[in-house]
Amino acid sequence: MKKALAIILLLTLSLLASCSAPVDEVVESLGSYKSAEYYTSGGFQDFTDYAEYTFENVDFSSNGYFSKISSDSAENFKNHIEDFENWIECIKISNPENEVVSGYNFDFSIVSDNDYLYIYDDPDYPELGNYDVYFFDMETMTLYYFHNNI
Repeated sequence: MKKALAIILLLTLSLLASCSAPVDEVVESLGSYKSAEYYTSGGFQDFTDYAEYTFENVDFSSNGYFSKISSDSAENFKNHIEDFENWIECIKISNPENEVVSGYNFDFSIVSDNDYLYIYDDPDYPELGNYDVYFFDMETMTLYYFHNNI
């Protein structure tokens, strides 16, 4: 009986360990952050995430993900944010108390020429709807993360 319980316990622990969240290589590429706020809505396939990470200092000189924001990339970023905010509104209508609704507070007016951006659009969904957007505001040393998965 004790052996059976020990085996069940070991199997349960190994299952739980394998269910840990994947490492976000883009966030890790910036080094250690001071604080993080993460909000999510949805389930297995359809979910929307928003996060803010604050850093003390970040060196983008050898970062393989981020590029300095340009007028073209800012326009692409704006299109993604408009799409993301539409999803936030949809979530708000069905569930106004949802954590991503209450936690979302991004203001596009903070975007400047000194900031950095990385956008990943899922090639299987060329239209907006399945993406990861990382925007780094140099003035506040804050990384904003926007994820939507239709």
